[in-house]
Amino acid sequence: MANKTIAQTGSATSPTTNKSGTYVEVPLQDTIPIIFVPGIMGSNIFNTALGKPVWMVGNGISGQVLTLTKQMGKSPAVLQTELDPLNTRVDTSGDIVVDRRLKLTEKTLRERYWGTVHWDSYGGILTYLQMVLNNVDLNEKPIYATGLGGGYAAVQQMKQQESVYEWKSLLNQAEPSNWFPQESFVPVNQQEIEHLKKFHFPVYAMGYNWLQSSENGAAIVAQKLDKIKQEYGARFHKFIIVTHSMGGLLTRRLVQLRSADIAGVVHGVMPAEGAAAAYRRIVAGSGDVGALPAYVLGKNTEHVTAVLANAPGGLELLPSKAYNNGKPWLFLNGSGLMNGKDLHTNVVPLPKSDPYEEIYKADGVWWEMVKGELIDPAKKLNPKLSAKTNYNIKIDFVKKFHSKITNKYHPCTYVNYGHDSKHLSFGTLTWTLDRPLRGLTAEQMKRLPGATAKQIGTYRQKIVQEQMVKIKEGKGADANNRDLALENNGIRYISLVSGNLGVFSISNQNADGDGTVPHQSGSAPLKQPGVKQVFKMKGFDHQGSYNNTLVRRSVLYSIVKIIKENNIQPKYR
Repeated sequence: MANKTIAQTGSATSPTTNKSGTYVEVPLQDTIPIIFVPGIMGSNIFNTALGKPVWMVGNGISGQVLTLTKQMGKSPAVLQTELDPLNTRVDTSGDIVVDRRLKLTEKTLRERYWGTVHWDSYGGILTYLQMVLNNVDLNEKPIYATGLGGGYAAVQQMKQQESVYEWKSLLNQAEPSNWFPQESFVPVNQQEIEHLKKFHFPVYAMGYNWLQSSENGAAIVAQKLDKIKQEYGARFHKFIIVTHSMGGLLTRRLVQLRSADIAGVVHGVMPAEGAAAAYRRIVAGSGDVGALPAYVLGKNTEHVTAVLANAPGGLELLPSKAYNNGKPWLFLNGSGLMNGKDLHTNVVPLPKSDPYEEIYKADGVWWEMVKGELIDPAKKLNPKLSAKTNYNIKIDFVKKFHSKITNKYHPCTYVNYGHDSKHLSFGTLTWTLDRPLRGLTAEQMKRLPGATAKQIGTYRQKIVQEQMVKIKEGKGADANNRDLALENNGIRYISLVSGNLGVFSISNQNADGDGTVPHQSGSAPLKQPGVKQVFKMKGFDHQGSYNNTLVRRSVLYSIVKIIKENNIQPKYR
């Protein structure tokens, strides 16, 4: 028997000709709200100054094509203006596709903020949690499929029993082995599952303004939790929070604000200590993340910097001081010729101790992460301060936020993350010089003079002319993309004494992960206080992790255990 009562009633959403009415949910009294907190770029954003949505990625192929068409022509200045943290809020008007099995109206789901998140990314997991948690049933019914249309009938019957299959999978002893638990594993039993029948689990999507600091986001979400708790009154027990990616960072701060009301947290693919991908996006553009997100945020460094250098939330995804076990993760690599012939490789590891001062605030060096001239193309920042000073102030706040959440977790935390060689991520990054330089030392390499825009333009024009001559002579072109690349997109040019330009290029993915978060950061919660279990998983990319069946089932398991460990008992019998 499922954990709710279903009444047949005339619904306001039913046609007047529907004599039989519509099945609607009549929930149980005892309530444990499930709060889903999405990742960066997963919440819809509305610009209050412009009076229009500015971040609402389309759903389906046609929706994605439309989004691409709109975004491809936007300049860095337009993106900075539209995605301004100070003039934006969450947009609640996003798409919702109502699954009839939920027996809930679109109005109800909008009241639960489902319209605040990108549907293609999160609609599946929201629907899954709402359906399965509120239909706890281990009694599988036989499937009848005879005569014409029997196959269709069988499929429909199986869809109706999806919750049964999901709950029964947790009792399959072989199932958890696919989750690769990193702590001693304690299976669930039938009694623990049946206990959930006593509760109502309304699922909420908690979109937030990811342009703003997660400090602000956590405070706003805390107020929404207060409102939800008040609405349920005495029926309320505690919240259980499920997060994706950046939502985990926000939630770790939220836990510090509302710990008494939260029974436990399930973190999915969280960049627990940040991700080197955030650094690389700024210095190389978003081309590595695929066409849609690349063009929505901006494919080139100029576009990405105009947005992220002004967005505290995005900057908080940079590696924290604890990243990579506190060891260096950015390397400057170049070879020097000693005595005219001996080749010596120089490597400068960064940071030595403080990534905020040594890397993020680096200024006037060829390898600086953020170039001052790219920060404020729209001329929106305080003119009394330089663009770089405005940016550095944000980095100071990033450091403070990181210090608040480093190694801090809810005392009943479960984690799943991607550790897959088929989904390589940026674990460490290396800038590599394309040629050896006479007498080059590590200290000199840090201070090599960057080429001017005029020098770069002349160099690129020269390369093009040389290639045209070779083509005319029938020799073919030999310039690679790097030689013709624009400054900034993973390329940094240096000025050499010879008058030529040297080229540093940034490295590609080198660590198992989920394509975005490397295993170093995904697994960081392991052995930290409060973390009960960590699942080391594979078979999915970062954005699509919650579309993976194994991940979903590990979340169900985690929720069952959170309720047991909190000894939540019904108030109403």
